Amino acid sequence: MFHNLFKNWNFVRLLRLAMGIFLTIEAVKSGMWFLIITGVIFTVMPLLNIGCCSGGSCSVSVKNMEQTHDEVDYEEIKSS
Repeated sequence: MFHNLFKNWNFVRLLRLAMGIFLTIEAVKSGMWFLIITGVIFTVMPLLNIGCCSGGSCSVSVKNMEQTHDEVDYEEIKSS
């Protein structure tokens, strides 16, 4: 679970961590318990490098589709 803690840090992950910490601090200052819980969740997600797509459920599957070249017949329409 903690094997992703020090791997693959990039700008977006650091930004998510900073936003989670900021949200948690502001929620503690205002005393809003729901936002404290939300801020903690948003802080833990970049630390553990998890998100909504961590299970691969949001990824797009790659299909090997054979290219078919069907012959298309066109008919000329004459206007009167």
